[in-house]
Amino acid sequence: MNRRLMPLATLATLLVIFATASNAQSPPTPTPSLGSDGTARSLTNQARFRQGVDLVSLDVCARDALGRPLTNLAADDFLVLENGKPQSVSIVMPSEAVPLTVVLLIDHSMSMDGPKLSRAQEAARLFVSQLRPEDRLEIVAFNQHATRLLALSDDRSAAAMALTSIRARGTTSIYEALLVASNDLVRARAGAEPETREVIILLSDGEDTASVVGFDEVLPAVRRSGAIVYTLSLRTDAKGVWLGATWPLLELARDTGGRSLGVPVLDTLPQLYAEIAAEVRHLYRIGYVSNDERRDGRWRQVVVRVVTEDARVRTRAGYYAANQPKAR
Repeated sequence: MNRRLMPLATLATLLVIFATASNAQSPPTPTPSLGSDGTARSLTNQARFRQGVDLVSLDVCARDALGRPLTNLAADDFLVLENGKPQSVSIVMPSEAVPLTVVLLIDHSMSMDGPKLSRAQEAARLFVSQLRPEDRLEIVAFNQHATRLLALSDDRSAAAMALTSIRARGTTSIYEALLVASNDLVRARAGAEPETREVIILLSDGEDTASVVGFDEVLPAVRRSGAIVYTLSLRTDAKGVWLGATWPLLELARDTGGRSLGVPVLDTLPQLYAEIAAEVRHLYRIGYVSNDERRDGRWRQVVVRVVTEDARVRTRAGYYAANQPKAR
């Protein structure tokens, strides 16, 4: 079995063959008011490794029984099931070939005042320092409103200044913040290149108390963004006893192939951000052409397994098919 990852030159050729753009006309999602006038800027225009009914792309975390990343997996090591039917994996991209587009969502409601917010800012600064030059970052602070402090940018100095400016006040609107992040990622991806791995990292110490949208509206928007969601929960009771993550945060992480991380001890925050930074750089990006040619706009469940190893695999739960006729 040839376990070498595909050379980038060969990959580029395959992209031209397979990447017939899937411009799915998704139902509109509600857009809350933003507290900043920043706008997500476009990237360079090139050919994309697109997701959709023609070519589906998945970011896959594959680890052995001890939690160590599995390396050198090839296309025939993966089994992909779409609505229970096996698919043929066409492409495996090395993780280092995919730049990151990251949105940091940071709770700055009044309950975050003090050590929680200062440690969150410190940990976020550490994460920013670990980004590569080709990675892009957006920072959204949220209380009862979502405020875009930094639009998608590679300016690390501006990111540090944005983090320093956050102050605690107000209530908590987690769902609106997620909607802002999802919509910004969709806009940035439309006609934008190079191909990126979209990641949302959400930190909060509570439950949503102020959003004008609900979880049932937010989940489809996050799914359409293609983002992997990591959640960090600092939620405690009045005595400071850690309560664990809420169900919506657990569900978002599970559905998108991310992780929901509890933070019972504030001092572990920098380490947890570092773990996320390391993981998102060591995911396989695999692609397959769906053998279901219908463009019905429906949700398609996806399951990925590694058939050659005793592996623990995470990826997103599925995708929405395109809903327009194929061009003739």
